[in-house]
Amino acid sequence: MSVNQRGNGWEAYVTYKGKKFRRTLSTKEDATVLEAMWQREIAQGNMPTAMEVNRETGKASGWTLRYAFDRCHENYWANTKNERQVMFIQSIVCKYWGEKSPINRISTTTVFDWIRWMRENQGYAPSTVNRHISCLKKCLDNAVDEGALTSVPKFKRQSEKGRERIEYFSKDEENAILSEFERLGEDYLRDYAIVAVDTGMRASEVLKIDGDNLIKLQQTRADGSQMYGAYIPDRKNGEPLLMPITKRVEEVLRKRKTFNDPLYKHRLAWDRVRDGLGLTKKCWHTWRHTTATRLTEKGWDTANIMRYMGHKNIATTLKYAKWDTSTMVGGSNLLED
Repeated sequence: MSVNQRGNGWEAYVTYKGKKFRRTLSTKEDATVLEAMWQREIAQGNMPTAMEVNRETGKASGWTLRYAFDRCHENYWANTKNERQVMFIQSIVCKYWGEKSPINRISTTTVFDWIRWMRENQGYAPSTVNRHISCLKKCLDNAVDEGALTSVPKFKRQSEKGRERIEYFSKDEENAILSEFERLGEDYLRDYAIVAVDTGMRASEVLKIDGDNLIKLQQTRADGSQMYGAYIPDRKNGEPLLMPITKRVEEVLRKRKTFNDPLYKHRLAWDRVRDGLGLTKKCWHTWRHTTATRLTEKGWDTANIMRYMGHKNIATTLKYAKWDTSTMVGGSNLLED
């Protein structure tokens, strides 16, 4: 069969075992893709898949959002170090759009509405919005590559310049959080938080620590006790790390040995504590911000903080520097002589 113009649209038409399958779409390209998909089904001995046609855009697709994510996951995200994070974002995106929603219903207008909802209703930071945008766009791009969609809607990434979320926990907030974890019997989260704030490790990096293999260092702590380090084979920057640890982190690791549960399995408990303490604008990654901020406040050299935190770019480290009049006065005094 061939695609033919029908009124203001283009008709895809095939027959299978005497049964006719027809659909009129807005463009010849969409009709051609649909007819090719049907012919591929027939060649495999299957009845042509039922297609959803978006009345507004004229685009056809037999894929639901869940199936589209599964296909994209198999092609790009499976067995990568970001797989768990991507799966979590997928679940949030599917909750908004609906897992069974046909992907051709996602238009530029509905995408812009979704972005506005994330910003205004959910209070997402621009960087968080952009991660959700990237996830959905990759999914739809893959659908186009596989011939399940002819084009993707426009996506407007949010500007992150000047809006970096450098939140951190004060000592009082840290103590309140740890106390709540203890009260709720969430010892795992309490220990996880202690390791996070005293090392600056990302949540995924903490999972790689082996408390049975702490390494004795040559140095001692300020109180004269022996210093130990925790080794992880690779950080986000791809480099291995031997992290000197504080006394309380050493106590946690010798007791717990390893952290086996990813953080998302404890999200409900973490959200409950944040909500109860009025800290909803802060997240688990804030522990890492807290580490860098405290090191900066104590006057440690920026280059050392950069290496300690595993930042690739010193500009990232400089976000934590609190420039004020007293800092400028210090510079003026250095130039006095």
